[in-house]
Parts: sequence; structure tokens; C-alpha cells
Amino acid sequence: MGLYAFLDRLFPRSFSSKVFFTAFLGTHVPLIAVTVYALSRSTGIEDHLDELLLLIGATLIGCTGTLLSLWVLLAPLRRMRGAILAFEQSGYVVRLPEAHLDEIGQLMRCTNTVIRSIEQRHARAYSAALTDSLTGLPNRRGFEALAPALGTGAVLFLDLDHFKQVNDTQGHAAGDAVLKGVAGVISATMRRQDVVARWGGEEFVIWLPGATEDVARGIGERLRLAISDRVPLPRGLLTASIGIAVAREGDSRDRLIARADAALYAAKAGGRNRVVAQSSERETPVVLGPESRLCAG
Repeated sequence: MGLYAFLDRLFPRSFSSKVFFTAFLGTHVPLIAVTVYALSRSTGIEDHLDELLLLIGATLIGCTGTLLSLWVLLAPLRRMRGAILAFEQSGYVVRLPEAHLDEIGQLMRCTNTVIRSIEQRHARAYSAALTDSLTGLPNRRGFEALAPALGTGAVLFLDLDHFKQVNDTQGHAAGDAVLKGVAGVISATMRRQDVVARWGGEEFVIWLPGATEDVARGIGERLRLAISDRVPLPRGLLTASIGIAVAREGDSRDRLIARADAALYAAKAGGRNRVVAQSSERETPVVLGPESRLCAG
């Protein structure tokens, strides 16, 4: 490192300049030494002018070729620097060749390995930040990432009725099992294009792109029945209340979810275990409950 440290004081911003300077000295010091020796032994420089000019010309040509070759040989280092900068600044991954077996080839493979490792860790951390660890569904942030802007469609806001009693009387392990079971039922019931998220606690939010009010109410009722049928409790029956809001022109995502939340509140206030749809054309909720799958109220 001593030579490198010395050259770094001369050329602090360029490794290429360090290499070129070393090569220049290596090719010209012998030339200078031979020239001085020849002049000291000669009766006059004119006696050896042809030889000296030939030697100088050949040395300059050789030096130029050497410097150009070194510039080309340093291309992998410049490419590695570019790959690292691209990944650091924008996350763009440039794959370096891995077929070479020398030190530079090993360094390129190591660079690829480090970038891949960082990329994978970043992807895992990003996925973990957007995923509910218990159910495996997207969390609220994951929902916002998957549905950054809601167009035509409907939101279902689902809440498990009296879920606190499950935790209090049957234990948190039973409560966790219920949440996992509900997440599985929701995922199995929804369409491929739907976005499902655990909103927090015992609440789930579902975005139904392109769904009309009737379609959303039908899906909500099927989901309500499936939860009661397919998620058993050691004691009692698990039920769910669901609020639905259909997107209106100019609705923001937050506004649409807030309207679905208001419909959910109406479902719980109306006795729970029912679906309340806030009509896209009026504020009067349409209720589906255990008494009738298509009753209006």
C-alpha cells in the first residue's frame, strides 16, 4: 500500500493516472539512462543521432500503446464503478460478466454477489414492511402500494364481530388461528384481481376493481356466510359485519374507504352479522343480513 499511498498524493482522484504514471516511468527511465550513458561515452551526440532518434521514437510508440492497452484493461474497473453507482442511486442492477478467472474477474463476481445480496435483503425488507406477519396478507401500507389510486369499483370493509371476546375467553393463540382462518377464507373467496389487506386488529379491507354495487353486495354476502361456515370456534359461532362503498366520480382512496367504514359502522349498529352497502347514488344503506340475503332496509 506504500506505493499506492504515495501515488494517491499525486493523483488523488484517478486510479488510471496512477497506473499511467507508473507505466510512463517504467518505459522512459531506461530510455533516459541509455541516452545519458551514450552521450557520456560518445565524442558527440551527432555520432549517435540516428540511433537515439530511433530509440526515442520506438519508446514513445511503445509507451503510447502501453497506455492505451492499460486504459482498455481498466475498463472492468470503470464498469464495476458504474454498476455500483447505478445500484446506489436508482436501484438499477447491472450484471457484470462472471466468466473471467483472474483477479478482476473475481472482483466482478464479488461485486455481483454483493449487489444481489443487498437487492434480496432490500426486497425481503420491503415485502416485510408491506405484509402482515400473522396472516401473510398485505397490511395497510401494502394495500396502499397495491392500490395507489382506486378507479371504478367498490371497497369492502370487514370486521369480525365480538372478536375481543375470542381473545379474552379462548386465548390469543385461538384468536390468531381465527385471523389466519379468516384470511384464508377471504383469499379463497375473492377474485384474482381483488386486493385484500388486513387493515389492523380484526379488520380487513378489500378492493374490488370494476365491481358494481350488486356485484359487491353479492361478494360481501358470500364472504359473510363463508366466514361463519368455514372458520370454526371452540365455542360459539364466528360472524362478521361488512360495509360496502362503491366508488363515485372524484372519490379519493381515503374517501372511499371512509365511506365503507361508515357503512361498516351502520352494519354493527344494526345488529352485526350483516352486510351494509352504501349506495353509489344515495347515502341510504342497503342491508343484507342473516334474515335475508337480499333484503333492503
